[in-house]
Amino acid sequence: MRHHTETEENYLKCILRFTLMGETPVSTNTIANYLGISPASVTDMIKKLSTKKEPSPLVNYTRYEGVSLTETGKKIALSILRKHRLWEVFLVNKLNFSWDNVHDVAEQLEHIQSQELISRLDEFLDY
Repeated sequence: MRHHTETEENYLKCILRFTLMGETPVSTNTIANYLGISPASVTDMIKKLSTKKEPSPLVNYTRYEGVSLTETGKKIALSILRKHRLWEVFLVNKLNFSWDNVHDVAEQLEHIQSQELISRLDEFLDY
């Protein structure tokens, strides 16, 4: 799997979040409101993600309807979410952060690309 920018990963994670909450497809306005950016910027990024070849696009986009994750996009988004949760558990259980303070730090750490580090972190936390 190729590396993605932090911005691309945040879009995929956002789309996954609202998909899991039952919004399918996810509207560009929903994404814009959640990420705090303009709907036009969201549309530009969604078009980019829908034309990327990973071997397949990361999202399906239909103008005026919204966006959904492809299988490839979903796999990437779930991986990001998994890393986020691993970092949260590590920060709380091993570094004594409070649950109230871990989200922002985990947001930064979830974008680390080293699969070896994530595998070792998972092992360290007893899976």
